[in-house]
Amino acid sequence: MSPDPGFRPVFATVAERSRNQRGPLSRRLRDALVASIQDGTLPASTVLPSERNFAQELGVSRSTLRNSLRDLADLGLVQTRHGAGTVVTGPIPKALTRLSGFTEDIRARGLIPSSDILSRIVAPVLLDVAVRTGMALGTPVLTLTRLRRADGEALSYETVTVPVWAVGEDWPGTGSLYDRMDARGTRPRRMLQTLQAAAVPDAIAAHLAVPPGAPVLRIAQIGYGADGRAVEDALSWYRGDRYKYIGELQG
Repeated sequence: MSPDPGFRPVFATVAERSRNQRGPLSRRLRDALVASIQDGTLPASTVLPSERNFAQELGVSRSTLRNSLRDLADLGLVQTRHGAGTVVTGPIPKALTRLSGFTEDIRARGLIPSSDILSRIVAPVLLDVAVRTGMALGTPVLTLTRLRRADGEALSYETVTVPVWAVGEDWPGTGSLYDRMDARGTRPRRMLQTLQAAAVPDAIAAHLAVPPGAPVLRIAQIGYGADGRAVEDALSWYRGDRYKYIGELQG
């Protein structure tokens, strides 16, 4: 079966980008495909043509294309799904202008969110968290360390501290924090957030299945409820190859 004619401009763009680079063909093709995914030429959820048709249209061997697609899979930019073929996953866009949680972002991409609970502690708030957030010393808080996944792929390592009154002491931490807070009327309405490009610490790299020192987005945030009290103190490490932040600035 021939590929969808709508792919012709995509083939032309990828082929031109590959020609304009130097180095081994499989690496040039990989970089051309990465650029096409990142700029939206190949948007998320796109089902790629069959390997035979794709290679033929690009004028490369199937083994060259296969090597490039394997590299893209290692980068988390494509995924082979049973019954669907190779699908573009692409970087997950995170809007700076909308207060949303991990679960909401992943569901919006048509993926299934899940969490591995690495640590769950209920105790009085630690001094550094109290100073940072303004929570009174002695406030009972729930601190979770979680590995956040999309369709089983590890994307984020986070530690989050919330007052027990905001989520309930019985909350296990396995679902969406904001869904739980919505049910109790305690969801953050304002957020202070700091983003920093960083090299992932070795211990966290092992959880995210990336090499030690790989680039990540280190995101620290404090969320405030409708009454102005801090209801969330979080530090997350997002895979730099899988997330991009988008903001709109007006002057």
